[in-house]
Amino acid sequence: MAVPGVRFSIVTVCYNPGETILACLRSVAEQGYPHIEHIVIDGASPDGTADRIAALDWFKGKLVSEPDKGIYDAMNKGVALATGEYVGFLNADDWLGDPDAIARLAEAATAHPGADAVQGDVVIVDPDKPGRQRYYSGAGNWSRRLRWGQMPPHPGFYMRTDLFREMGGFATDYRIAADYDLMLRFFCTAGREAVHVAAPIVTMATGGISNQGLQSRKIINREIGVACKRNGVKTNSLMIWSKYLTKIFQYWPRRTA
Repeated sequence: MAVPGVRFSIVTVCYNPGETILACLRSVAEQGYPHIEHIVIDGASPDGTADRIAALDWFKGKLVSEPDKGIYDAMNKGVALATGEYVGFLNADDWLGDPDAIARLAEAATAHPGADAVQGDVVIVDPDKPGRQRYYSGAGNWSRRLRWGQMPPHPGFYMRTDLFREMGGFATDYRIAADYDLMLRFFCTAGREAVHVAAPIVTMATGGISNQGLQSRKIINREIGVACKRNGVKTNSLMIWSKYLTKIFQYWPRRTA
C-alpha cells in the first residue's frame, strides 16, 4: 500500500479501562502507516491505568493523566495536543481493524487534498455472541440522515484538526450526544463533506455509553432533539426513535475485506 505523508492524530480517552485498553493501544502501535501520533487522555484512573501504559515499552504515544470534567472535556483536551492534519477518536475498548486501517484513510486524504474529513466503516461485534456482527457503513447522505437521528460511525471519522478547533470542538454540556451535535454542525450547519473509504477501519464491541439500556436511549434521543433545535435542523421524536429500525440492515451479510 502506498505511503502518503498526511499526519493523523488518534485520541483515546479513558477512565478505569482495565486491561481492555491494551488491545486498543496495540492496534495503533501495529499500524504500518508511519505518520501517526496516539494521544491517551486518562482521567486520573485509580485502577493504575497510567502506570500500566507508562510501563509498555512499545507504546510511543503521548500520555496525560489528570482529572477532567467528563468524556467530551477529555476529548477536547486530546485535540488541543494534536499535531496531525486529521484527528479522530478511538475508544479504549475499540481497536483498529487491521495494520492498514489508517493507511487507507491517508490514501483518501492524499487523493482529495484539503478534504474536510475522511471516514471509513465500523464493524460492531458482540462478545457474548461470537460470529454475530454489524457492519456500520459511513456512506450516505448524512445531512439528511442526521434529521432521523442517524449519524456516521464516529470511530471511523477523522476531521481536519484545524476545522475541529475552528468549530469549537465538542459541546461539553451534553451527557451523551456531543458527537452527534458535532456531526450536525459539520454536515448540516457548515455544509461540509467527508470522503468515504468503503472499508472497515475500526472494530468495536457492543455497549458503550449511548447503548446502556432504555434510560440511556431516552437521554441520547432527548439530547439529539436539543442538538437539532440548537442547530436549526427540523426533526421530531418519531423520526429520531425510528433510527433503531435501520440497524436491522447492518446485519445484512457482506464482505468486509
